[in-house]
Order: sequence, then structure tokens, then C-alpha cells
Amino acid sequence: MYKVISITILILFFSWKSKKNENLLIKQTTEVNQNSKNFKFVIAESGLNYRSEPKGKILGKFEWREKVEYLYDTSITQKIIDNYTEVEGTWVAVKNKKDTVFVFDYYLSDDEPSFSKTKLYYAEPYFNEIRKPSNERDIRQAFINVSESFYMPENFLEKKDLRKDTIYFNKEQRKEFFKRMKYSITDSIFIYDFKSGIIKKHLVDKTPIIACISIYAKTDEEYKTQDYDEWSYQIGFNLGKMTSAGFAMIAKENPFVENGLQQIIFEEMDSASIEINIENSLVPEGWKNNTVPAYTFSYENTGFFVKKSKDSYGWNNLIVKNVNTKESFDVDINEGESSSLAPIKIKGEKGDHDNYFQYQGTQYIGKLFKDKSPVVFGFTYKSFGCPSIEFIDKQELPILILCDNRH
Repeated sequence: MYKVISITILILFFSWKSKKNENLLIKQTTEVNQNSKNFKFVIAESGLNYRSEPKGKILGKFEWREKVEYLYDTSITQKIIDNYTEVEGTWVAVKNKKDTVFVFDYYLSDDEPSFSKTKLYYAEPYFNEIRKPSNERDIRQAFINVSESFYMPENFLEKKDLRKDTIYFNKEQRKEFFKRMKYSITDSIFIYDFKSGIIKKHLVDKTPIIACISIYAKTDEEYKTQDYDEWSYQIGFNLGKMTSAGFAMIAKENPFVENGLQQIIFEEMDSASIEINIENSLVPEGWKNNTVPAYTFSYENTGFFVKKSKDSYGWNNLIVKNVNTKESFDVDINEGESSSLAPIKIKGEKGDHDNYFQYQGTQYIGKLFKDKSPVVFGFTYKSFGCPSIEFIDKQELPILILCDNRH
């Protein structure tokens, strides 16, 4: 009897000790997780619904770019249609204040979105030129390429048209285009013309929509007897013989400020000016007695300072600062395989910048958008990808221009 009681006591003791260790392990695990929180960012432009359970009742919505705490993966996967394309994701648990809610992880990212949702395009002017040495005439209609925003379904273009350089959308194609782009017949195309600063307006319902062959597509003689590939076409608005060139947006109201932009034209600084800017902590001490000429440009309270040899297009040491607060402002001057510095305009010098349609590689600054801070752009060429425009107010995200730079 004594042995039985002793064995029972031992079993209860080890059971209690095991339970205590298990509770301790759970507590420690919880504490470790609290100290190594995992955060994600919402990348759904319209926001991300959160639910009571996977596929459950919608409780609310997280906003685009909102930071949420990731808790765990439920292993429940699902396929859905997004922008007319099937995508797959997993339902995961995230924290909403003190509650645990569930979201579809296809719309979460480790990285915060770094560009604005604004859809900005180029308006390319009418082009009519004789090619050399063939003496063939190259004619291109004024065009706004919106291919990067249009999810074109397979077989959208009729097979009978695939040997044409330009295809005009029929009534059904226009209807589907408007639906996918979420355009209304009351929307307009607004164009900021770089040369005049004037805003041009075209009604989308009255403007032809076309598919035209990309300049990167093969246009050899063989295509006289073979169809073009459907994806070799660029989709957009045909503006005929319009000579305006600049930025374009499709909206209900004009988003642009007329005459808001001005070209950045640098002026050479003399030694006295360099000394003053050194004293004001705008340029470094090393610029004093330097043989390489220095140049400056001012816009409101923003000062631009740069070094450039007179016998070269190259420049370096670009400094952009708020002349009052001395706060630095970074512009895109990254060089690499797909990006190079564009030549800058110097007062009194002539060059390619005298052609107003150098929208990439000509520096501009000013109020482009209503109710937003001034923008600055044009310090780099992009051979691959598209350039962006940046706001002087860093609270505003830069806008990536949807240029459809396909190769």
C-alpha cells in the first residue's frame, strides 16, 4: 500500500513539473514573439478588407500603405480574380488594435509602396519626317500610350486586323476598354503642354482609341505575309495631328496648374557667390578655389548647386537644399546600366534642350498639380524602365510615369 501511494505521489509531482515547464515554455514563446513583431504593408490600391475569419464576414478595411502586424499563416489558400487575372494567396491573421482579424495575403508586402497611385502618361506629338537614306516618310499620329494600365484580354484584337500597323477599336472593343480602365464617358484627357504651359482638353468619348505597333516590334518585310503578335501593339488614344507634347491624365476635372512648370537653367557662380553660399552652409568648403566651375539655380526657397566642366556635358556634386532651413533634398541622379545623367541647361549655352519635347532629360520644376507641392524632374535618362517626378514636399510620394518603355 505504501509503495502504491509513493508511486502515485511521484507521478503527480512529475506531471505538475512537466505542466509548469510547458506553461513556462508557452510564456517564453509569447514573449519572444512580442519582441520580434513582423509587419507588412497593404498594397491593394483600393484598400484591404479584414474579416472575422478566413473568407468570413467583412469587419472593416485597412488603407493602402497601412502598416499591419502579421501574426500567423492559416494555411487556407484561395484563388481570386484581380484586374481580370487569376491570382492565388493565403489567408493570414493580422492584428487590428487588440483584435485578431484575417486578410488575403496577396495584397500584403514586406515593402511599403514607394510611388503614388497617380496614373500619369506622356502625350507624344504628331510626327512627320523623311527617313534617311531610304527617303521613306515616317508619319506617327499624336498618341497617349496607356498600355501599362490596360489589362488586354487574350484575342481582344481580331485576327483579321493583325497585319495592320494601326487598329481602330470598334464599338465593342471601346466598351470593354472603358470598363477595364474604369473610365466614364464624361471623363476627359488633360494634357500639360511643355512648350506653352497651356492645358489641352479632349473628351475621351470623342477620341479614337487605337492599337498601334510598338517601335520595338519586328517590322521586317516578313510581316507583309505574317500576323503581328497581339502583344506587340501599344494601346492608347489617337490625337491626330496635335502638336502638344507633355504630361497627360484622364480625369473628370483638370488636375494641372496652367503655366506651372519652368525649365531649370543654371547660371555660373563667381567666387563671391561661392563664398556667400559656403558661409550660408549651402555648399561645402571644398568648392572654394576649385578650378571646376560651379552653377546655381533658385526656385522659391529651393536652391540647386552643381559643378560642371565647360568642355563636357558631364556634371557632378549636385546639391539641392532649402535655403532657409538648410535641409537637403534628394533628386533621382542614380546612374547604372539603365540610367544615366542628362545634360543640364546653362544660361547662354545652346544645345539639345532648345527642343521643347525633351521631356526626358530636360530639367523642370514648379507647380504641376493643383493642391500639391512643386515637382522636380529630368536629371536622368532612362534607357530601361520609366522616369519619375518628385515633390519638393517629401510627404508626397513620387509619381512613376507610365511610359511603357518595353524592349
